[in-house]
Amino acid sequence: MLTTRKAADRLGVTPRQVRRYVAEGLLDAQPLGDYSTAPLAITEESVTRLAQVRADNPPRRRRTIEKRNTP
Repeated sequence: MLTTRKAADRLGVTPRQVRRYVAEGLLDAQPLGDYSTAPLAITEESVTRLAQVRADNPPRRRRTIEKRNTP
């Protein structure tokens, strides 16, 4: 089992993004308490699986619009 921070480090994302992945069902996790802000224990298998999916399908980058230099 991994903490949110360790899962984030392995995936190269923020802990907040890990919590989003858990909420979306992309990571398997169990709360370590009976309250809404309880820390999560995330399975290593689900982190490995998501890392592989992300490697096979890298997230798209946003296009940036170059500002014009107008006099």
